[in-house]
Amino acid sequence: MTKKLIHAVTVSESLSFMNGQLRYLKTQGFEPKALSSKGAGYEEFRVSEQVDMLELPMKRGISPLHDLKSLIRCVVLFQKEQPLIVNAGTPKAGLVVTIAARICRVPVRIYTMRGLRLETTNGWKRRLLLNMEKLAASSATHCLAVSDSLKERAIEFGIANEKKISVLGKGSGDGFDVSRFQQSPETSAQADKLRERFGLRREHLILGFVGRLTKDKGVNELVTAFKKLNVEYTQLRLLIVGDYEDDDPIDAEVKWEIENNPNIINTGFLPDPVPYYHMMDVFVFLTKREGFGNVSIEAALCGLPVIASNVTGARNTIVEGKTGYLVDPDNLQDIMETIGQLIAHDTLRVRFGEAGREWANIHFSNEVLWQELDDFYKSCLAESLVPTGELN
Repeated sequence: MTKKLIHAVTVSESLSFMNGQLRYLKTQGFEPKALSSKGAGYEEFRVSEQVDMLELPMKRGISPLHDLKSLIRCVVLFQKEQPLIVNAGTPKAGLVVTIAARICRVPVRIYTMRGLRLETTNGWKRRLLLNMEKLAASSATHCLAVSDSLKERAIEFGIANEKKISVLGKGSGDGFDVSRFQQSPETSAQADKLRERFGLRREHLILGFVGRLTKDKGVNELVTAFKKLNVEYTQLRLLIVGDYEDDDPIDAEVKWEIENNPNIINTGFLPDPVPYYHMMDVFVFLTKREGFGNVSIEAALCGLPVIASNVTGARNTIVEGKTGYLVDPDNLQDIMETIGQLIAHDTLRVRFGEAGREWANIHFSNEVLWQELDDFYKSCLAESLVPTGELN
């Protein structure tokens, strides 16, 4: 009997959270499959991971009738597949898929927490999201959190107890292809061309941000801080890589500033932001909540000092005072003073950048996280009393 494993996410766009994982797990004796709604990236993931895909229509939003249909379909699917392990991440798949796995008595049922949306909500929506998290966690035999601080918050909210929640290594959901971010003559030449294209000269110092342009990501505070700092530091420029979103939109005056301030560059969404990281001098990530904060590690891998919010997830992406600084994302004075320190000290930027690159390379490579995941699965199977012959 093979060690059949199913990784599930709600929509196919989220399959990218697992790039390389299933390919690796195949080499470790598992028979992995991926489950999600069918959409963008679905076929590409099947080809790149060389695995079978299981289609399960699900909706991200709250839709009781549709969710019930998804649950019934998932139960039928699991009865046919008979997996030993089901690992479901993203909120809706975490709920529907773990409940279905429990109904079908899958031996190892894992709920992967990639973030807690409830942290920046209140009222009835917060209560609903909390109850959904608790139900998903209670249906699982084990939970994975993508950072230590996310684990701590989940325990504080009563989602699961400490013994039930694990973190792989130093955190993150998949690790990083560190070679992709390394500086080379090619990436340096590419960055120089981009700087020339945007009219950036040697004396300009570039603050950078990569991510969705929403309130939750701290874009309002980033632009406000930059505008004030730019009065004193005229050589300062802001490079923003990301698209606006209708859900949780930034303030209208901030959007106007991004589009009309000649010292702000907005590229929109880019499938490969790596060359743009190499244009930056300081990376600023003022998010209000994260599961982990991948962009901070990507920036560190590119040799950038990082200023990140002292909030869930993001605080685990830097070593305070060694690879960057933590700030209160709602304290504009704290943000400006901290950015000002890195603007004023070239050697500090270099030292933080070098330390960050080394730290991220050691702890966050794909290989490190995948090995941790393999060990975790085998430990879970052993706990579930699966016959030892199935673990070889």
